[in-house]
Amino acid sequence: MTGVEPRIHGVVENGYYDRLSGRKVAFYDYEIAFNPHRVIRAPLIQDLLRAKGVKTASVSGYTMPPFSNTDVRIFPPFFASDELYRKHGRDYKKDIWVLNSALYLYEEFKPDLLLVHFASVDGMQHDHGPESPGALKAIETVDTAIMTLWERLKDEYAFIIFADHGQEEVHTWVNLREYLRREGIETVRVSSGGGVHIYLKDPAEREDAFELLRRAPGVAEVFFREDLPHLNTLNSGDIIVAAKPGYWFCHHRKCNGIRGVSHWVRGMHGSLNEPVIKVPLVVWGFDVVEEKFEKATLYDIAPTVLEFFGVRREGMVGQPFLKPR
Repeated sequence: MTGVEPRIHGVVENGYYDRLSGRKVAFYDYEIAFNPHRVIRAPLIQDLLRAKGVKTASVSGYTMPPFSNTDVRIFPPFFASDELYRKHGRDYKKDIWVLNSALYLYEEFKPDLLLVHFASVDGMQHDHGPESPGALKAIETVDTAIMTLWERLKDEYAFIIFADHGQEEVHTWVNLREYLRREGIETVRVSSGGGVHIYLKDPAEREDAFELLRRAPGVAEVFFREDLPHLNTLNSGDIIVAAKPGYWFCHHRKCNGIRGVSHWVRGMHGSLNEPVIKVPLVVWGFDVVEEKFEKATLYDIAPTVLEFFGVRREGMVGQPFLKPR
C-alpha cells in the first residue's frame, strides 16, 4: 500500500518492539486502525490519491491499518475477547460480510478506487492447515465473492487481485525465547510466526545469540538486521530468524518448553519457504507490459495503481507494469 520497503514505512511485522518507549506496538490496535500513520511512516496510495481528488473506499475483514485513510471505510465488528473473535470473526462467513459491504460501498458511493480485503483464508489456514476442508471452504467462498464483484463491476472497473503471502503446513512449535533463556541470554521480545524478530535485553550479546540460534531446532536461517537491507531499521529485532518447513516460532502461554506439537496452529507464514513467498497476482482490464508483468512483485502494485490514475509517484521500489497511455 506504500510501494516502499519496511525500513522506510516502519512496519516490520504485525507488531514490533519500540525501543524508545520500551513497549510493544500492536498493529491491530483499535486506535491504530483509525490512525494508521501512528505506525506507518510513508504515504499510502489512498493518501496520494485523495490529495488529487480521487474518491477511495475500503472494507476489510480485519482492523487493518493499510486499508484506513480512505474517504469512506466500513470497519469489521470488534470483539471483546479472543473467544468471541474465533467463534464469530475468523471463518468464511466474515468474508460474506466483506462482499456485501463492498457491494454497498459500490452502490452508495461509486468510488474511483475500491479496496476489498478478504481475510478468512488466512485465519482458516492458520487454524486447520492450508489444504484442510475449512481452508478450502474459505477459498471457495472468496473465489465466489470475487466472481460476484467482477460480474457486478466489470463494466466500470479494472481489477488487481493478489495475496500478501501464502501459507505452509506446520507440525511443531519452537519457543526461541525459552531456548535463549536456558543458554543465559534474555530477550525483551520475540515475535511469533514462521519468521520472527528477536529483541535482546543486552544487544552486546547478539553475536552469542546468533551462534546459538543457528543451532536451535526448527531454524533454517539467521540474520542480523543489517544483513537484510529492506528490514534494516530500529523497529526490527537485533536478530531475525526464518523457520524450516513444518516449524513455527511461538511465545504463547501454550508453548511451554523448547518445542512441542502444534495442535492448535496448523498453518503458518513468515518464513522464506516457497509456499509462503510465492503468491498469485491477477489483473483484468489493464493493458500491461508483458515483460514487466511477468517479473512483477507486490512492490509494483502501488505504483501501478498510481499510474492508472495519473498520479505522480516518488521514491517507490517498484515500477508500474501498465503500458504508457
